Amino acid sequence: MEDKLKELSALLQEEVCLHEALKADLDREVGQDGKLNGGELLRLQGHKHTLVRRINELEQDRMAVVKALARAWNEPPEALTLRRIIPRSPDAIGEELKERYASLMGLVNAIRTLSKTSSGNAQSRLKAVDATLNLIHEAVKVHSTYSGSGKLQSPPVTLKHTSA
Repeated sequence: MEDKLKELSALLQEEVCLHEALKADLDREVGQDGKLNGGELLRLQGHKHTLVRRINELEQDRMAVVKALARAWNEPPEALTLRRIIPRSPDAIGEELKERYASLMGLVNAIRTLSKTSSGNAQSRLKAVDATLNLIHEAVKVHSTYSGSGKLQSPPVTLKHTSA
């Protein structure tokens, strides 16, 4: 039993470390909003994807340990949460679990907030790109350069560059 609790504590600590790394990536993404080049953004997205995949794997491992504890305590696994496990744990392990659980919950809340900010920023950029593309599309419709046969109908539209 105590071995399973120690295993649970180790899994939680690993989850905390992965969530810290994910939060750091999101902090960078939000802090560098619109300044990251395509390659950097792809690397960052790939790293976040790797972290999330590993977090999901750890979550599955943690659920397996919780199920083992539930069997040992003759409880339904779905009813056994960390909040219910912590008070039933020996003092030192219980305190460890409590600290790690609190850290994990704080990180999850911070990640949710950062994700909403990042998502909002991305939505704004997408709207700006869409508006620009619509403007270009309308300009091309009004000034069709080529006929159906592909011949030049009128001189191409030029945009004058002026400095401010």
